[in-house]
Amino acid sequence: MTNPDRKVTVCAACLTASCWHGEFMCEASRTADVTTRTVRELRALGREHPSNYSVAKVREVCGE
Repeated sequence: MTNPDRKVTVCAACLTASCWHGEFMCEASRTADVTTRTVRELRALGREHPSNYSVAKVREVCGE
């Protein structure tokens, strides 16, 4: 099971990991900063599928 307290880097404008990963970028992505949110917070927001911020996906994008 995924740790609900794990921190994930996300786009500060739309609060999605997929935007920060450069996959599904929001309108503000060019000038937006980044921030972190917990898995619990991202689930509550429900803005993207959890696979976009899974441990495997973050490793794929960011490396080990």
